[in-house]
Amino acid sequence: MPDADIHAPEPELGTPFADLVREARAEREWSFREFAEAAVDPVTGYSPSHTTVWNIEKGNPVKVSPALVRAVAAVVPQSLREVQIAAAAQYIGMTTSTSGAERAPLIAESSGERTVVAHVPGLDLTAEEMPLVRKLLEKIDQAAQRAG
Repeated sequence: MPDADIHAPEPELGTPFADLVREARAEREWSFREFAEAAVDPVTGYSPSHTTVWNIEKGNPVKVSPALVRAVAAVVPQSLREVQIAAAAQYIGMTTSTSGAERAPLIAESSGERTVVAHVPGLDLTAEEMPLVRKLLEKIDQAAQRAG
């Protein structure tokens, strides 16, 4: 079996994290350095280097960390959650939704807590399996409500 490029983005997912950086930088007409200086994680004070920002925008592999994602979220107009989803989709191939009702995220909520079953490419559930997952989430939700 030939070696696959493990760093290449999933073809169907594109580069959503890179797109956020590219669009925010273009909108402000910032250089990579200006974006990096503005991107500061409010929790740790971490700021990516301008070369990291360049690599993100080009879709190249970078060491993704919560601090990096929060730093990018501090600059782009999207919410932190949307930036986390974009980074997860681009760098680990995980999404919270895709097209088609059978792949829509399953969500269970109780007492302010939320469980989301995400779609991971290659581990697709069939349409027949999704009701079983939904029932499981409902049982978990009911048990949490009883315990709550």
